[in-house]
Amino acid sequence: MTFAGYVRDNAFPLGELDPGVFRDARVVAVGENAHLVREFYTVRQRLLRFLVRECGFTVLAWESGFSEGLAVDAWLRGEPGDVKELADNGITYTMGRCAQMRDLLTEARALGTRFVGLDVPGSTASTLPALRNVRRYLEKADPAAVSIVDGLVERANAWAGEHMLPAYSAYSAQDPAARDAATAAYADLCARFDGCEWEYRDAAGDDAYATARHELRLAALLDQTLRGHAARLGGQAALSAFSSRDRAMAETVRWVLDRDPDARVVVMAHNTHIQRVPVAAPGFTVSGLGHHLARAFGAQYLSVAVTNTGGRTVGRALDPDSPAGFAIVGVDLDPPAEDSVEAAFAGFAETRMLDLRPARGRLTAVPERMRLQENYLSTPLLDGHDLIVTLPEITPAEQLTAT
Repeated sequence: MTFAGYVRDNAFPLGELDPGVFRDARVVAVGENAHLVREFYTVRQRLLRFLVRECGFTVLAWESGFSEGLAVDAWLRGEPGDVKELADNGITYTMGRCAQMRDLLTEARALGTRFVGLDVPGSTASTLPALRNVRRYLEKADPAAVSIVDGLVERANAWAGEHMLPAYSAYSAQDPAARDAATAAYADLCARFDGCEWEYRDAAGDDAYATARHELRLAALLDQTLRGHAARLGGQAALSAFSSRDRAMAETVRWVLDRDPDARVVVMAHNTHIQRVPVAAPGFTVSGLGHHLARAFGAQYLSVAVTNTGGRTVGRALDPDSPAGFAIVGVDLDPPAEDSVEAAFAGFAETRMLDLRPARGRLTAVPERMRLQENYLSTPLLDGHDLIVTLPEITPAEQLTAT
């Protein structure tokens, strides 16, 4: 059977989804082929509602900064706050700055879920959110170590900002000795946290220790990402430029499950992050979030790709007048390419879902290109994802600023 035939015979409306599909899963990741798309927020909200109500999932984990997300989790647990302010500032990469994200968080609070930001701090452009929290923790647990954090904050102030490209450029312009000193300071702090674990726990409590230690780990992984990009600009191969951030997100999922063995986690991240196999790029492959989770959890990890056949997506255009170096723009989509995954779904006028697992090893002519914004990315569909959701039309969500 061809892939197109399998889609025709087995794709079903999202409203017919059976809870049994997720019975044995501890982690379900729901993707999207572009950020900041109105319909992707709403279909993810619908799936979150289903996974919490029908399947017993308990934690919403978003591709967003861990440190910033602590305030979102507190609000979901009932603390006071304004959802717009929380979404604007507690969801990084500007992904919270739209009505659809506010709606999703409001429903998550009503559902009683917890929240965790998976990612490194500062939209991958600043270690400061994590360092400020670590400093407050050390004021209680180890005042003698506060000066180490202060040194890291001073160094980060020389390059950190709101936007990734200018921050990476400023970091790379730093003297290599300064970069090395920061990396050594992260190693020193990590050693202190580990060597003095029980003293630190006794001083400020187990939860505070676990949170601060993880924030420090994520800041150190962002430091490795920055070092990798600086090496690439210097003409050296550096997989850490791409791998450290996905490692950080995978470790956050493990952090949640290690602290609560009964938790079941719904991950929301880009399709490229959640696929079960390494991501192929020109000249190298790298383990993404989903590859780490698939190796850790096997069949208890499910990857749900989300894509679309038509509409208007979100792209980026170089813009020297923008603080980010580019502008977020709407892009009209052409009909699906004939050799794409989306072409097999082009005849459906409503959202459809398909379980890919029964098709493994059975089909011919399986497409291995899937939409990535207005372009396509080589994707080993059957090995990379367990299920796929395809929407007929998408439109950009409103945003306040570009990343």
